[in-house]
Amino acid sequence: MTRKEIIAVARASALSAALFIASGLVPVLGTFAALLSPLPILVYAAGSARAELRAMVAVVIASALMAIGAGPQGAGSYLLSFGLAAVVAVRMLERRRPFEMVVIVPAAAMLAAAAITALATFGTPAAISKALEAQLAAGMVRGQEMYRAIGMPNAVTSETRTEMINLIMRITPALAAIVAGFAMLVNLRLFWRYSGKNRLSYPLFGDLTRWSAPEWLIWGLIATGFGMLAPARALSDVALNGFLVFTAIYFCQGLAIVSFYFQALSVPMIVRGVIYFITIVQPVVAGVACIAGIFDMWIDFRRLKPPRQEAGNFGDFL
Repeated sequence: MTRKEIIAVARASALSAALFIASGLVPVLGTFAALLSPLPILVYAAGSARAELRAMVAVVIASALMAIGAGPQGAGSYLLSFGLAAVVAVRMLERRRPFEMVVIVPAAAMLAAAAITALATFGTPAAISKALEAQLAAGMVRGQEMYRAIGMPNAVTSETRTEMINLIMRITPALAAIVAGFAMLVNLRLFWRYSGKNRLSYPLFGDLTRWSAPEWLIWGLIATGFGMLAPARALSDVALNGFLVFTAIYFCQGLAIVSFYFQALSVPMIVRGVIYFITIVQPVVAGVACIAGIFDMWIDFRRLKPPRQEAGNFGDFL
């Protein structure tokens, strides 16, 4: 290994570890920084010679740095989450997989590793649930103390706090899946934008303004929607989490529709950014985008599908 290669792997590993450890040092912003911890590994390894080996070496070095800075627990958390995801993503990129698979498979690997680790640590799902609930309650108490310290009144009653914790506990699997998928999508998009086009031998991202979910996915949304009516609480919770994941996918399709018309109308970037932000943070607008994504299969807002031959018999409105 040359001096240049040693510097490159050290830089990628140190930056990845620093981004991950930021979640424990910087409130809120540190969490967003941690989501980008696979990016330095992707930039260093993907599309290079012996890419998978490079990724594994960089992750091992980053884990060692985490052990020094945050202890064995921090190193294990990194290795079994974004470190694992980075290696899996590089492997799939080397096999020229579509970006959807490069998002789904590393995210699933992270979730599986987290579930296995939690079971090994706590022993039973009930113990995991109890520990997570305690962490949520402690986090809410700390948040209320912070608000009181800056002079903001405490508007959350104990009953409301209990209801919020119960709701979060019910949808934790969906939230974890959505966050993992979102993190991988952002990392891939940044990698593609700044180095992937010159490093990969195939177009990872096509025109995302024309992206659509597979048509068969609608059956998953319908099945989980009806599944939430199941009398058994366990079955309804599983259906609820599945429904939220499918909804998130169709929300992305809604954003693609919005982006398509932004591009067609040459909307300025600053206006696009403001509207995207409002769409993401405003529940009503987000719901409209999700509904648009769902009904796009039938309405075809972007006119991407070839016109049906039988439509000519009834005019151009079908």
